Amino acid sequence: MTISPFDLILLLGSVQGAILSVLLWINPKGNRLSNRLLASLIGLLASMSFAVGMPATSRWWVLAMDLLPLIIAMPIGPLIYFYARSILDPAFELGRRERRHFYPIILDLGAKLMGWVFIIGLFLGFFDQTSGPAWGAIMDEYNTYVDIPRWLSVTIYLTLTKRVLNQYQASLQNHQGQQHLRWLNQFINMFLAFQVIWLIHLVPYIVPAWRGPLLDRFGWYPIYIPIAILIYWLGFKGYLHTRSEASKPGPPLSSKSASPDLSTSTIEQVVNALTKAMEQEKRYLDPDLSVDKLGQYLQLPPKLISAVLNQHVGKNFNGFINEYRVEEVKRRLLDPLHEHLTLTGIAFESGFNSQATFQRTFKQLTGTSPGEYMIQQKKKTSQIGI
Repeated sequence: MTISPFDLILLLGSVQGAILSVLLWINPKGNRLSNRLLASLIGLLASMSFAVGMPATSRWWVLAMDLLPLIIAMPIGPLIYFYARSILDPAFELGRRERRHFYPIILDLGAKLMGWVFIIGLFLGFFDQTSGPAWGAIMDEYNTYVDIPRWLSVTIYLTLTKRVLNQYQASLQNHQGQQHLRWLNQFINMFLAFQVIWLIHLVPYIVPAWRGPLLDRFGWYPIYIPIAILIYWLGFKGYLHTRSEASKPGPPLSSKSASPDLSTSTIEQVVNALTKAMEQEKRYLDPDLSVDKLGQYLQLPPKLISAVLNQHVGKNFNGFINEYRVEEVKRRLLDPLHEHLTLTGIAFESGFNSQATFQRTFKQLTGTSPGEYMIQQKKKTSQIGI
């Protein structure tokens, strides 16, 4: 079997991507969620590179390419967006709302589902082999035009990511965190450059009269050679960034000198408003509470809330809110009125929207797991009764 130099580049890129994806996924250093989001992104690119670079040596491989979901592109945009958010906010978690962003993956699977319907129908006798070419033509047309929402999705999420990064940079009062900001700017700019290349290839590709000559002359190499370059660059730069961030101590968030522009009266006003919203109005019970939503409720700029929390309270927004939620869970565990609820049920009623976030946050703040804490409290109660 002879492999062309371009296919060899794609295959080596896919192998490199698979290795780096595994290393990032199991890497104990740095932010675990960030590592795994980047690992997933590299893994998707590696799978796509493998699917295109592997020569079609038999009809069975061609059939496998038609049926196996090796080219999945719709999650790329959300992965980029949530990776950036997890870098900017180490307490960020993928909750139920965030997971909805991955539902459009069904568009990637459309042609594969058609193929499986035909194969199953063929075995059951609903279709005959003579209808195979017609099904194949429909699948090819689908694969052609589904690239439009794919390109739009990645572009929209890159725009959102750029906006979040710009807002974060504008909220900084000093030069702390410049290293990860430089990395994220490079990360976004690389994908924006790729989007331009993709668009140049996409426009003639979706025009029926131009599609055949384009693929005959250039194939998919104008798209997938840059993807292989992205795999190498993302893998090495992302892995090195993870190691450098893990080895560098974080800045003291409680240093009041970090924001000399905020007056004492402004800080007190924001802290009092936050305390009232949490302790009296229990806004933390809202599982979808965000700094933007709270800022709208308090009629305060979200950037001001974040600045006061980070630089004067010494906590990020999620950490501040989750402390109140943990205290609410502890209170409800001792309340007989909530005995009918499970531990997870109490956590969700206390404002958590993810069991994993609840378990991790509870242990971080109390030093014990929720289950162990409940057992300890029951023992204390029984000893008092004795």
